[in-house]
Amino acid sequence: MGIFVALAIALKLPILQIPNVEFFTFVVFSSGYLLGMLEGGVVGGLSIFIYTTFNPYGFPPLPIALAQILSMIFIGVFGGLIFKAGLIILVKLSSLIFMGLAGVILTLVYDLLTNLAVAYVVGQFIPVMLAAIPFSLIHIGSNVVIFIVLTPVLFKLNQLQKNLRFA
Repeated sequence: MGIFVALAIALKLPILQIPNVEFFTFVVFSSGYLLGMLEGGVVGGLSIFIYTTFNPYGFPPLPIALAQILSMIFIGVFGGLIFKAGLIILVKLSSLIFMGLAGVILTLVYDLLTNLAVAYVVGQFIPVMLAAIPFSLIHIGSNVVIFIVLTPVLFKLNQLQKNLRFA
C-alpha cells in the first residue's frame, strides 16, 4: 500500500503545472484492483490526504479537502470492486473501452464532488459549476487516455502478482 501511496504523490508532482492532468486517479484505482477494496480505499484516502496536506498551493478549505478524500476512497474501493466482480476482461478491445468508461465515471464523480464543495465554500453554485466545465472536460479526457493507455500495464502487474503468489 505504501508503494501505491508514494507512487500517486510522486507522479502528481512532476506534472503539477499542467491543470487537471494527473495519474493519481489511475494509481488509486489500480491499488484497489491489485490489492483489494479495503486497501484501495486506504491508499486513496491516505495518498490524497498527504498530497492535500502538503500541497504546494496550500491546504484547501475543509469541505474541499473532505470531498477530495472521500472521492479518492471511492475510487480505490471501486477498483477493488471491479476486480472482485471480474468486470475487466483481459482480452482485446472490450477491456480498453471498459477502462475508458471507468476513467470517465471516476473522474466525473471526483470532479462533481470537489466542484460542489468549491461551490459550497464560495457560495455561488451556478457560476462555479459552469466555470468548472472546461477544467472537468480536460480532466475527464486526460484520465480516459491515461486509463486506456495504462490498462496493459495494470494487466501485466496483475499477472505478475498472480505468478508471484504461486511461485
